[in-house]
Amino acid sequence: MLKQLLENRIVNRHYLGFTFQQHVYELKNCEDVLGIKAKSLHIENRHIAAGYMTDESIFFRSLHFGKTIVTLTGDNHQAIVQLFVQHSGEICIEVKPNIKDANIVPVYFRTILADTAIAIDLKGALKNYLVTQYYMGEIDTIMEVHYQSMHPNVLKNSYAGHFVLGNHPDGRRITEAEEYILASRVANLKFSKIIIQQQGVTKTIIINTLLTFAMTNKIFVTSELSI
Repeated sequence: MLKQLLENRIVNRHYLGFTFQQHVYELKNCEDVLGIKAKSLHIENRHIAAGYMTDESIFFRSLHFGKTIVTLTGDNHQAIVQLFVQHSGEICIEVKPNIKDANIVPVYFRTILADTAIAIDLKGALKNYLVTQYYMGEIDTIMEVHYQSMHPNVLKNSYAGHFVLGNHPDGRRITEAEEYILASRVANLKFSKIIIQQQGVTKTIIINTLLTFAMTNKIFVTSELSI
């Protein structure tokens, strides 16, 4: 018992300046976010957070620092939410949507810097999709992407026409050196427009569609030189 108290004191020393306050987090209850329309929820550790739902939204209230898993159930399918409550009481979540009927775009990791580092190949994955859908050709180049992220802990909304990395489930930012942390994670992105360069001419593609990006833990090895 004494050992546990001492360990808790050591763990919490860095957070003595925080005052825990209950926060409420709203999650949209729709297929764009969850892949299903949820009708019920189950929280594993009810001392961490409480939850309730309406037809359009799901609300979580923080109760105690820690993390838990929330299972959202629709007609015959489930979506999973990993919920993390910070020492301040703020809530961070990561959604693993149900992808039964999703338009899935696989994303690989590309080696760079003479195989000493890896980078997530979002632009390459999107280009492969656009080429197969005849929006662009193999020799064309993607210049800008404009989208809204349904899962900002994985990928944030586009900024200045670029893909933007998200966060760890506990809210810490993902740096370029930590990109591989995104492996095996899923994000739904709702695109509005994509700007490409085709034979030296800039072209705007209006593409109001939702794509599910599934980050694999596989590395795409290329003989191309990285600059």
